[in-house]
Amino acid sequence: MKRQFAIAAFEAADLLEGRVEPRYAKVLTRLLAAHAIAEKLTAEGYARALESIGDAALRPTITRNLAEERKHARLVYQILDQLGINEAHADRSMITALKSASFAAPRRFAEHPVGPLELLMASLSLDMTGLLMVGVNYRDSSYAPHARAAEIILAEEEDHELFAATELHDAAARFGAASVNAALRDWLPCAVNFFGPPGSGFTFDCLRYGLKARDNAELAELYLTMLERRVLQAGLAMPRLTPDYPHAIA
Repeated sequence: MKRQFAIAAFEAADLLEGRVEPRYAKVLTRLLAAHAIAEKLTAEGYARALESIGDAALRPTITRNLAEERKHARLVYQILDQLGINEAHADRSMITALKSASFAAPRRFAEHPVGPLELLMASLSLDMTGLLMVGVNYRDSSYAPHARAAEIILAEEEDHELFAATELHDAAARFGAASVNAALRDWLPCAVNFFGPPGSGFTFDCLRYGLKARDNAELAELYLTMLERRVLQAGLAMPRLTPDYPHAIA
């Protein structure tokens, strides 16, 4: 699909002064609210991990990731605030969406106990997926404030993804391949569903307006390809998924 608007085509003033069609603003604010609450839930997961994981080797990474996720949530909420939508209103608009399979991974990280293996699975499920969403879609957004925020997030979160990649092999040695394979089967559907349903009307609007560059299914396939390579390199087994959203273990 050919995008209607170029990268960084609009600033907040363009929307506030009515120079962009109202539907663009509606689609944008929904996308921003989803991005913001995903960052917030991920930060809450790292805060829970900091409380529950006593491993001295992991705590510096958890502390840094927590600070960065909180900063990134604030960045996106500030973009919404410029459009007259405060954090509480944005979160309320996501109440129904949060119950969907698309938010199962960040909800799980934020709401359940976190040990070292769960921390690794959350990194594989949220940091790798998040970097794809931000790097492929949001960095080239037609809404300039979101594109700028994406550049900041990408620069700061590269280490999160590297942590997940390097720790996978070590986890197999530490916890045993059987335990890590079981955790992968448990988390992978949540991770892939985080991209959302393919071919939805909302995604169609995002693509048309230049708020996204790829459909959810394309990003999910890219994620699975990247993850499978790392899983096999670690001597683990890549789980098989059902083909349709919401995905489950086949």
